[in-house]
Amino acid sequence: MYRGVYTAAMGMLADITRMDVVANNLANVETNGYKADTPAFKSYFTREIYRIKPEPENRKVEFAKIGDVEQAIIVDEIRTHYSQGILEQTNVPTHLAISGDGFFAVRKGDQVFYTRNGEFIADKDRRLVNTQGYYLLDSNGQEITLPENGYIDESGNVYDANRNLVSSIPIYVLREPRKIGEALFTGQAQIVDLNNPNSDVRILQGYVEKSNVNVVREMVKMIEAQRHYDASSKAIVVHDELLNKVINNVGALR
Repeated sequence: MYRGVYTAAMGMLADITRMDVVANNLANVETNGYKADTPAFKSYFTREIYRIKPEPENRKVEFAKIGDVEQAIIVDEIRTHYSQGILEQTNVPTHLAISGDGFFAVRKGDQVFYTRNGEFIADKDRRLVNTQGYYLLDSNGQEITLPENGYIDESGNVYDANRNLVSSIPIYVLREPRKIGEALFTGQAQIVDLNNPNSDVRILQGYVEKSNVNVVREMVKMIEAQRHYDASSKAIVVHDELLNKVINNVGALR
């Protein structure tokens, strides 16, 4: 009887995690470069079920496995979906978007992080900095400057108004990427060769990548989690009532 209470309670805890993740995704619908999360679950206290068939004439008992039963589930990990969001044209020269796989490198304090958020602005020295104040970096870890009336081609080359090459914006792919917040990621970085004719990665000036959150899908997930939470809470009430009857009626002395 207690098993049912524990199973339902663990299901409610999993639903709370699902709703928290969905709520965070919905809160970042308008965050450029945000990547949606989803929780992954695994079974807990899995038991094997066997069929027992006595054979008295042969003086033996046959055991045969017929399946498994999962007594509960727990959250295994929070997984991030790295699919590309919609590329929105802004016509702002300092805005950049990556078409294909890859990340920009930015400096936060003394650390380097990676992001898909290309909503950059130019500071007083024309250095490209994002809305959080983190500077865009080149392959040498130096801040990138966009000259007045300069432009950036699809390979990340930065030119001044006279078509002189002044800098280059690298794109990195990450092994084992990990989200740390503010649309920033860490991981083992490797530069993508944007000049390779076989590469489908491009940098688009005057665009930004929107969040890849699907609002309708996230709302459906939230409704599913809420309904399952309600059903699990009702299951606990039923088990509690049955346990009360067992204690007060079945176990009563007559």
